[in-house]
Amino acid sequence: MGIRIIIDSTSDVTEDIIKKHNIKMVPLTVNFGEESYKDKIELSSTEFFKKLVNAEKLPTTSQVSPGTFVETFSEILLEGDQILGIFLASELSGTYDSARIAKNMIGSDNIQIIDSKSVCLGAFALILEAIKLVEQGRQIDEIVEELEKVKENIVAVAGLDTLKYLEKGGRLSKGQAVVGSLLNIKPILEIKDGKLSVIEKVRGKNKTIKWFDEWIEKNEFDLSNKTLLLFYAQNYDQLKILRKALESKYKIKNIIEQEVGAVIGTHAGPGVLGLGFLNK
Repeated sequence: MGIRIIIDSTSDVTEDIIKKHNIKMVPLTVNFGEESYKDKIELSSTEFFKKLVNAEKLPTTSQVSPGTFVETFSEILLEGDQILGIFLASELSGTYDSARIAKNMIGSDNIQIIDSKSVCLGAFALILEAIKLVEQGRQIDEIVEELEKVKENIVAVAGLDTLKYLEKGGRLSKGQAVVGSLLNIKPILEIKDGKLSVIEKVRGKNKTIKWFDEWIEKNEFDLSNKTLLLFYAQNYDQLKILRKALESKYKIKNIIEQEVGAVIGTHAGPGVLGLGFLNK
């Protein structure tokens, strides 16, 4: 009996990692008016951002339903594997609760569900740790116990290029968005314990990259034994500048680049730069 990892699409795990480790990805749904798309299956990141910039109204996103999880879990259990589900923060979506409902409906002890308390690159970092523990041949209960401990050490920050989508989504007033745009303000967000908060405001893209560098130095993070996740949205040139700056200064064990998907892109918009890792 093996252990099969199940994730949702908001973790933005790269396709090669999903294939290499036989991970099952369950998509959330992105809704543009009357049109609905399964994230990453029916709508790629590139296609999403093309639609986003032309959309009059901000798209909405829908959680994975309990029924979808029941179907997915049942298929894997029939194959004889145990299930390790790692999903985005319960504070940000009902997807984790849907997975718990499905687990209770099936009533199997071979299903373990974890609330990552993060999203996107933070959840990705925890999933990489899960992959490592599975490959070490650990028992599923031991893996869950370890992940519950280390998820407190998830580090995930992101710099936004525009306030437009926070305003469209009702997380910022129109007046605040206008003033912020006039002053070229770029908010830095932190994802911690399932909550999203603004921890800094800088002016200009170049200042955002400088902030990442100074923030790592200030916190004395040792990146020499870590996998660093760098995320972007339609601004790969900026990511390359950030990567070069960090590689020239820190001895980083490994770097994975990924463009954010539709769910994160809906709220962050194009131009976001993100950085994350597991600080253990």
